[in-house]
Amino acid sequence: MPGTLESLAYDLAVRSLGQQERVLEELRARTGTLLTATAVTTSFLGARALTGDAEHTLGIVGFAFAIGSIVLSVYVLAPKSVLDFAISGAAIYDYFAPDSAPLADAERTIAYWAQFVWDSNQAVINRLVSSFQRACAALVIAVGLWSLALALH
Repeated sequence: MPGTLESLAYDLAVRSLGQQERVLEELRARTGTLLTATAVTTSFLGARALTGDAEHTLGIVGFAFAIGSIVLSVYVLAPKSVLDFAISGAAIYDYFAPDSAPLADAERTIAYWAQFVWDSNQAVINRLVSSFQRACAALVIAVGLWSLALALH
């Protein structure tokens, strides 16, 4: 049986949700790495900038940026209940079975539903990406401030 437009739309919609989920998983993996880098950098460079004869003001401001990076990273890693990537087979059956809807109608409806879910998810993912970018910038600023504090020593 040749494919139908409804079947194509359904397949693409389900695939786009899967791809979106993989993007989120990759973002969270990178954020975990960033969190580790922030902790290690703070432990070594930050501690050194806050002790001894280094410029304490720069060290403290750098520490504040490092804390900001940690907080933003934890926000990205925290579970988000508003994200949805799966379609419940039982819910789909319960919705379409009473009317004996044709498969093409079900595929078309699910494609629209998946697009709505994708849009909703994307708004959250965009915020998470922005938080990740700010966490990266905060770590770079912290390292710069600590390096400057140590250089002025």
